[in-house]
Formats: sequence, structure tokens, C-alpha cells
Amino acid sequence: MGRVLEVAGMLTLGVALFVYGLGEKDMDAELVCLLAGSIVFIAGYALERRAGRGD
Repeated sequence: MGRVLEVAGMLTLGVALFVYGLGEKDMDAELVCLLAGSIVFIAGYALERRAGRGD
């Protein structure tokens, strides 16, 4: 599950950069999407680390 969240977070970052950054030039929407993608990625990373430790 952690790996899936990491991939979803990376895809969200890519979509934010291409759609909002290059296409629409909407800085507020881009920053919100980048923040959401970062949070999803960090959550996935934390889950993966926890599963790796055996907790």
C-alpha cells in the first residue's frame, strides 16, 4: 500500500507541473496540487518504512 501511495504522489506532482504550471499558468492551483502530492508521497513513504521494520 505504501508503494502505491508513493506512485500516486509522484503522478500528482507530474500532473501539477504539466497541467497547472505549463498549461494553465495557475500558480495557486499548482501549489495546492504539489502540496497534496507531497503529502500523499510522504504518507506512502512512512507506511513503507513502517512495514519494512516489522512494526
